[in-house]
Amino acid sequence: MAKKIPTALGILILIGGLIAGVILVNSRQGLETKAGPTESPKNVKVSNLGGNTFSVSWTTDTPVTGFLKYSEDPAKINSPAGDIRDQVSGTSQSYTNHYINVTGLNPDKIYYFVIGSGPVLYDDAGKPFQTKTGPPVITPSEDIITGKILAQDTNPVNGAIVFVETEGGNTLSTVTKTDGTWRLNLASSRDKDGKVLTYDPTKSLLSIFVQAGVSGTATAITNTSKAKPVPDIVLGKNQTFVETAGAGAGLGDAGANAGEGFKLAASPTPTIPVDEEATGSVKILNPAINGEMIATSTPEFRGKANPGTTIKISVHSAVELTQMIKADKDGAWTWTAPQQLDPGIHTLTLEYTDENNIFQKIVRSFTVLAADQIGGLPAFIATPSGKPTSTPSATLSPTKTTMPATKSGSLADAGALSTTIVLVILGIGMVLFGKLSRKWWG
Repeated sequence: MAKKIPTALGILILIGGLIAGVILVNSRQGLETKAGPTESPKNVKVSNLGGNTFSVSWTTDTPVTGFLKYSEDPAKINSPAGDIRDQVSGTSQSYTNHYINVTGLNPDKIYYFVIGSGPVLYDDAGKPFQTKTGPPVITPSEDIITGKILAQDTNPVNGAIVFVETEGGNTLSTVTKTDGTWRLNLASSRDKDGKVLTYDPTKSLLSIFVQAGVSGTATAITNTSKAKPVPDIVLGKNQTFVETAGAGAGLGDAGANAGEGFKLAASPTPTIPVDEEATGSVKILNPAINGEMIATSTPEFRGKANPGTTIKISVHSAVELTQMIKADKDGAWTWTAPQQLDPGIHTLTLEYTDENNIFQKIVRSFTVLAADQIGGLPAFIATPSGKPTSTPSATLSPTKTTMPATKSGSLADAGALSTTIVLVILGIGMVLFGKLSRKWWG
């Protein structure tokens, strides 16, 4: 009986290796199918915040179906909402550009939502995304602006998401039709308090960002006098249509690649390098240097510019916060993010058109310290007088999304199949060893 033990042990190891290998391989395949990195939502943005509605958009690397689940109760997020294009066609289609309107909501309420991308639900780093509807208002008369999005070969772009921000207003958005045209109601703009935005119908500045998924992106600056229609916007370009003495209409190819967001135009006049930004007309005073460590989650960003300069300011982290601000009569500008920043590395970006009508960008990084890291470091925080000259508009754009706790998991490392092979070889070796030992000892 003892002589048969090596053979039996080898058989058991062989069987165990085969079973383990099958389980590991199937487990890996299942995870890749359900939560492949190319299906993860990117560039998540909330727009069209109104009293009874909001819109959510995101991109994926490969075409997948998309939907939302939302609720006023974060513990019962089960109300579904589908892509607006699926509502028209009546069937669920796969896209790389996803756009959902949620309607029929209650005013002045916080809503929680998760994103369905393919068969998996995604949340915001372990908690649901959330946004708040505005208070009820008297709806003003419509003020429709229009435009058209073209590819670089001049063909119209279908299904591109067009984001429009008015000075001091929250982000509005819409989707292009098959002929590349888009339209939205500028009068539906609201300020940070959810009130109807007051703007100049002839000269208020408009910032436009186009997200066309894998087809690319584009940006444009115009004003309300050139918005009916906005001149054609071409993917891969960064254009300005604001009339300024001696300025050209377009700024050339931005080299914008799919999924990269804002890209600046190539121009004979270079944009301001990060380490030489003090020579430009816009300066950042806080944070004073790249990589500065900040001992507060509510820092006040400050700087100088030519009086009246309009600046698009953004903080890029797990959530992207964006606002159009304007330097005061003394050239000072200040801004405080409308929500606390998480500990970790963040990037501050300023975008503006300089006195020569050249689109410029300044980028500066900083680190928000956790409570146990603060020590004696100073913090630049908002003061009672540190108020922006226009109202903030928050745009969600997580760089990392996680599956909800009910379906959480991480991708298995490659090598499950090789583990199976090793176990099989080990089992076969034990079988052979058992047979040989029987001859030697028998």
